[in-house]
Amino acid sequence: MRVVILGSGVVGVASAWYLNQAGHEVTVIDRERGPPWKPVPRMPGKSPPDMQHRGRHQVCL
Repeated sequence: MRVVILGSGVVGVASAWYLNQAGHEVTVIDRERGPPWKPVPRMPGKSPPDMQHRGRHQVCL
């Protein structure tokens, strides 16, 4: 079965991995271009900013 997952966050990539292990053809799509995760600067004592996901990726597991 061919499966499309919207979002390349942790849940999307984990879901893609498990579905691939079950024998499905999986494509992960995200709304932005670029690498799946961009680096997030952290300041001591401050909450980290939201992670930004970038790009459309066909995941080859």
